[in-house]
Amino acid sequence: MMKLALLGDSYPSQVRVNPRALGELDVVWVGQSRETFFREVPRLRPQVLALDFMDLTQVPTELIPGMLESTGARHALISYRLPHAPLIDALRSPRVSFLRGPVPLSLLHLRVHQSLDDLKRAGMPPSQGPAGRAPRFSPEQLGRLMELSTQEGCECASQLARLVGGLRGFREYTAGCEPHDEKDQRLHELLDRQMARAREALEEGLVALLEHEHIRL
Repeated sequence: MMKLALLGDSYPSQVRVNPRALGELDVVWVGQSRETFFREVPRLRPQVLALDFMDLTQVPTELIPGMLESTGARHALISYRLPHAPLIDALRSPRVSFLRGPVPLSLLHLRVHQSLDDLKRAGMPPSQGPAGRAPRFSPEQLGRLMELSTQEGCECASQLARLVGGLRGFREYTAGCEPHDEKDQRLHELLDRQMARAREALEEGLVALLEHEHIRL
């Protein structure tokens, strides 16, 4: 059964009023808070994310890749009222699709299956969960750290947060690459593993630094 997580202002009431509209899809989480999403959804391991935003100009570029990486989801279906072409152009890939909202659950059900069919046609494997440990920091936390200076103007936390965010962005970019052959596929799998290891090492250093500086997020 396909696991689905929904984030949006109207999704909780839609699911409450019409719980059968999503058919056989297993709704493992539905909510409105991004912070709660990052706290609760990664351990649920949904295969598809349905993310509804009012205004895409207010969505940080790293937010959606961070949600995909932290949950290991195969696809994110993004609905919106007000578009933002640079964000759409930057993120559209076999793993991220966009449609104008609000979206009735019956249409969402259809689009989820269409998106998964598109992934199969693109030759992407059934599961693309992240290698290694789930990220320790949400995009919002990394964003706050990038603006932080600690004692005596030290910007180590800011620089480490920037490196972690860069590695996460690179992994998300390579996830959209289409391998030309088996050798190319193996190379991208190697890159994915190495990026995961590098991210984990940097995150451990960042955790140690935050503890040393008594910084709480």
